[in-house]
Amino acid sequence: MKIRKTLLSFVLAASAVLAASSCSDDDNRAKPEIIGGGDFKVSKTEMAVAGTTPQTLSILAPAKPKVAADAQWVHISDVRTSTSGKMFVCDITCDANDTFDHRTASIQVTAGSHKATVNLTQYGAETVKIVSVTPSEQLVPAGGTVTVNFAATDEVDISAPEWITPLKSRALQEDAVSFGYSGNFTDAPRSAEVVISLRKDPSVKAAVTLTQEVAPKTEDMKSTAAELAARMKAGINIGNTMEVPSGETGWGNPKVSREYISGLKTLGFNAVRIPCAWDSHVSDKATNTIDPAWLDRVDEVVGWIVNEGMFAIVNIHWDGGWLEVSCSNGYDEAVNKKQSDYWTQIANRLNHYGEQLLFAGMNEPGVQNGADSKAVEAIMKYQQTFLDAVRATGGNNAMRCLIHQAPRTEIDELGKNGFRLPTDVVADRALVEIHMYDPSDFTIMAKDGEWAPTIKYYWGSQFHIAGSDRNCTWGEESYIDGKFKILKDNWVSKGIPVIMGEYAVQNLRSTATDIDFPRWQDSRAYWTRYITTTAKNSGCVPFYWETGGDINRNNGTAINAYVIDAIMQGATDGKYPF
Repeated sequence: MKIRKTLLSFVLAASAVLAASSCSDDDNRAKPEIIGGGDFKVSKTEMAVAGTTPQTLSILAPAKPKVAADAQWVHISDVRTSTSGKMFVCDITCDANDTFDHRTASIQVTAGSHKATVNLTQYGAETVKIVSVTPSEQLVPAGGTVTVNFAATDEVDISAPEWITPLKSRALQEDAVSFGYSGNFTDAPRSAEVVISLRKDPSVKAAVTLTQEVAPKTEDMKSTAAELAARMKAGINIGNTMEVPSGETGWGNPKVSREYISGLKTLGFNAVRIPCAWDSHVSDKATNTIDPAWLDRVDEVVGWIVNEGMFAIVNIHWDGGWLEVSCSNGYDEAVNKKQSDYWTQIANRLNHYGEQLLFAGMNEPGVQNGADSKAVEAIMKYQQTFLDAVRATGGNNAMRCLIHQAPRTEIDELGKNGFRLPTDVVADRALVEIHMYDPSDFTIMAKDGEWAPTIKYYWGSQFHIAGSDRNCTWGEESYIDGKFKILKDNWVSKGIPVIMGEYAVQNLRSTATDIDFPRWQDSRAYWTRYITTTAKNSGCVPFYWETGGDINRNNGTAINAYVIDAIMQGATDGKYPF
């Protein structure tokens, strides 16, 4: 990455590792653009120059500022408007420094009552110099922050081990670059040498060595992803509730209650997925600040689940499509910023929970408009941002198990367009998520002709009605077996368990007219049991999608007991291969 000649601040914030290739991506180079509020800022507070090579100073001001130096060997051009028209700029040039020793001067910037000082250092030769490390070269074991200040007289390259990660700066300072380091949950202390060298002459360089001791592993977070998955008998979704953009009751369900959660446990579930909206609960869009009252509410529901001895999954759900729909358009920096900001707040608020809580970074990314290579690249970047943000909060989140969605949450998409899981410094804490609604003309199609000629009512050959066009013609037992074999062979067998985050057959009781209801009910129960059993046998944790039609949302009792019985029978019959 390129760093223009200036005295820079490097902030290393706790996070997980990004792909090393991003270090050489010029798009990571920070620009002198104004970000955030305020009406007076300068792009540099420190400036390093070599010889007579000019520097540019950018200024955000309510009126044309005055710029002056306290040394005669410093020359300042006329202040002019930048090409973007958003700020003022001027060039700083120095006379030749024949002493080959550095000298200093101050540049004063004034605009009305606003004032700023830029400290300038001129070197007699091209130079890279480490100025300071704050708080010290010894990194915090569980992750923390450290600032490396250095001076460079021209563009530089920066190299560091993979576990120290470049992040984009949101500061005004020109070419400021942020790094991240996570907790050291390996078995030995580690060190990182950050080397800063001039691009045009790599022999001109400076280095600083950072060291990090091993972080203690808390008893609350000791289990691997496979160990946690093995303890999840059967899962349920609180669907159409906390993910509703207009509010928890916006789609007709009552607010989640403690009695309802207790009822889920009584039915036999020991894991609950909480689809959540966040973008529609933002109190300050300028800073992506989530309403504290909503964070409190999610915390309350998670607490009820965990206190019942059940597992909980919190995700970022559809929520108007700001995240998952946008994937089809490719990577978007504003979307990525929200992903980072939201997960930082969510993770901080829920950090006090132990390993019974898992986070899922997305829901069905790219499902609306497909998942081509452009979309898959965006999905992977957003998932890495999710992981980095959670890990950066430290504490229990430094070891928390995290769930990453297949593009479109479809099994077949896991092997396409180069999809891979994000890089994590903590081993064995990743799960993959898929959803299962095959055959879709039986499970979720709302009306004839929607995407197939007819809705299918009868699944499984023993429930077919001779001559009926409502019998399933695809997606039956052998098809399901093949789908889950893909997951078992390519993911579970490699130590990465799978979350089947959603599966269900819609309730047609009040909508269908030409239907044999007992035969349809038997088909619905059989599909549910078969999917549950096959999923568990393949290393996939089943989470039934429920929106208030099968379970009473006030007290958690069964409305359609045959569906709940099918889930529990399948969960008992199925045996995880770990």
